[in-house]
Amino acid sequence: MPVAALLRRLGLLLLWLCLPSAAQEIELPKCSSRPTVHLHFLYVDQVHWCVERVIEATDIEPYAFTALEVAADGSLFAARPLAGSVMRIYDSDGDLLPDAMETVVDGLSLPNGLAVHAGALYVAGGAHIYRIDEGGAMQTLVDDLPAGTGFWTGGLAIGADDRLYVAVGAPCNHCDYAEPERGAILSMNLDGSDRQVVASGFRQPADLAFYRGSLWTLDSAPLGINGGVDELNRVQEGGWYGFPECLGDAANCADAQPPVMTFAAGAAPSSLVAYPHDTHLGSKDTLLLVLSGAPSVVDIVGYKLIMISFDEADKPLGAAVVAPYVWESGRQAWLPYHGDALHFRKFVHINERGFGFFPQQPLAIAVNEFGWMYLSMTGGQIIALRPSNTPVRAEQDAGERYPIWTPFHPNYDPAAPAPRHLDK
Repeated sequence: MPVAALLRRLGLLLLWLCLPSAAQEIELPKCSSRPTVHLHFLYVDQVHWCVERVIEATDIEPYAFTALEVAADGSLFAARPLAGSVMRIYDSDGDLLPDAMETVVDGLSLPNGLAVHAGALYVAGGAHIYRIDEGGAMQTLVDDLPAGTGFWTGGLAIGADDRLYVAVGAPCNHCDYAEPERGAILSMNLDGSDRQVVASGFRQPADLAFYRGSLWTLDSAPLGINGGVDELNRVQEGGWYGFPECLGDAANCADAQPPVMTFAAGAAPSSLVAYPHDTHLGSKDTLLLVLSGAPSVVDIVGYKLIMISFDEADKPLGAAVVAPYVWESGRQAWLPYHGDALHFRKFVHINERGFGFFPQQPLAIAVNEFGWMYLSMTGGQIIALRPSNTPVRAEQDAGERYPIWTPFHPNYDPAAPAPRHLDK
């Protein structure tokens, strides 16, 4: 590595280590005063969030940046599966926001899952799991994961037990198969040994994340199945999650683990991450989830970033639509969950009017230690959502955006009944 680049990295690391550890201790200017602000690009609740540019590389492949991971020094790793590379996006101007990009490693097989542990970067892609140390040396830990057809190898996570967890997709859209490691969550030692099947019966477990001490994953139903839904699942060891037998209204799902939360087919959940930060009222101990959307579905169910709140028993209370969201009288930013698949019907027109993600798709989410969100999109784009420090305007009454039955209300009352008509 050139001496200048090494000194730059050391300087950034020392700066990062000297920073306060809580998001609210960093004094950010109000959103409109930041040079990185991305005005009129994506509607969010401006009382809470400011949309800012990180990377806009529209000349690269459209499905770049399918996975994101924050490094210890605050830089951002991004996977480019079609290019076979992993990028590092770092802060070049001292404002703590990553803005410049360099290649960490290339020549990989469909890199599509990232995890950082003890200074090393772990990458899952195709049949492989790689380890890249702080000096840039790469080691292939696994080269025989099921691959070649079907859905890409997806999420990668490292547990408190110092084991790797990797999500392997099914070999087909909707078919029977006998391979025990397909459509499954696998576990292994950090060196790739002692491989085990943790859970099975998934179609497209696109990502993995640890939240409240448990492993969580996502899944998507084939389109065109009557009653098919997309899912958020808590992974139970030895559990079977229903694919391919348990699909739609007519399926017998008695032996399948039920999903924790469901979304209308076409939501296409693609990424999730725990959010332990209290950047605003009700945000602490939530789960962020990207609904990538399906371009072939006319009803725009996906194309969203949502924040899910849970009760003490890990039962979902509801979801706040982080983006795209615009305050209008009668539309709450937080939808209660009553067990029926969420459609987000009152949010469709935001995408249709050009103030959402559509026709681009959100892909992956990552969060740094200050609670700043990084979100990648098709078209080679990464944005940041940082606290806006914008005063509440009088017409944006918090009681309409977040009523008393939502955790985001200052007088939140969990006993207050949440209406059932808000997603109609």
